[in-house]
Amino acid sequence: MILTKNLTKIYSNGVVALDHISLTIKKGEFAFLVGPSGAGKTTFLNLLIRRELPTSGLLAVNQKNLATLRKSEVPLHRRSIGGVFQDYKLLPQKTVYENISFALEVIETRPKEIKERVFSVLELVCLLNKANVFPSELSGGEQQRVSLARAIVNRPLLLLADEPTGNLDPDTSWGIMDLLKEINKRGTTVVMATHNREIVDQLRKRVIALEHGKLVRDAPKGGYTLET
Repeated sequence: MILTKNLTKIYSNGVVALDHISLTIKKGEFAFLVGPSGAGKTTFLNLLIRRELPTSGLLAVNQKNLATLRKSEVPLHRRSIGGVFQDYKLLPQKTVYENISFALEVIETRPKEIKERVFSVLELVCLLNKANVFPSELSGGEQQRVSLARAIVNRPLLLLADEPTGNLDPDTSWGIMDLLKEINKRGTTVVMATHNREIVDQLRKRVIALEHGKLVRDAPKGGYTLET
C-alpha cells in the first residue's frame, strides 16, 4: 500500500522535515505515527496526498510513484485517500448530509448511489438522526464523526488521520477510535498521527516513531515510547 525508500523532504528554508525514511505499510494495516511536534508527521501525511513532493527518494502509494504522477492523475489519487483532521474541516453552510454527499457530487456519482452511501456511513457513525442539522448544532465528537463519514464515503483504500482526537475529551476520543478500528476492520488501511499516549499504549497497533525527521522506531505492536 505504502512504500518509501530513503524518502527525504527538505524545505526551501533548509529545514529537513524527513531524512531518508524507508518503510512499508501493507494493505489493511493500522499504524500510529508518533513523535514530538516538528518530527515530520504532518509532512509525511502531506506527501502521501501529494500536497507536497519529496526532495529525493521513493514514495509509492498503491504501486504508484507519487513523484512521477502526472498532474491530471492527482485528483484520482486523492479520491483513493480519506482524510480526518483535528479541526474537522466541515462546511458550515451545509447540513450533515450535504457535507458528506458533497464528496460524491464532485465526482458525479449518481444521485441514488449518493443517497445510499451517505445513509450507510451515517448509520456506521451513529448519526442517522442528525442528517439534516448543521455543524454548529453538533458537539465536537459528532462533528468528528461527520468528518469520518465524509472521509470514508468514497470507500478509500487509505485513511489518513491527523490528530483526530486532539480536541476531544477522553470518552469521545475512544468513540472515534472505535470507529477507526471498525473502518480498518472493513479493509481500509489507516495511518494516524497522534500525541495521545494513552490511545497508542492501549491499542497496541504498529507504531512508527519520528524524531527530527528521522525514523527512530518501527514496532509491530508498540507503545508510544520505547519500552525497557
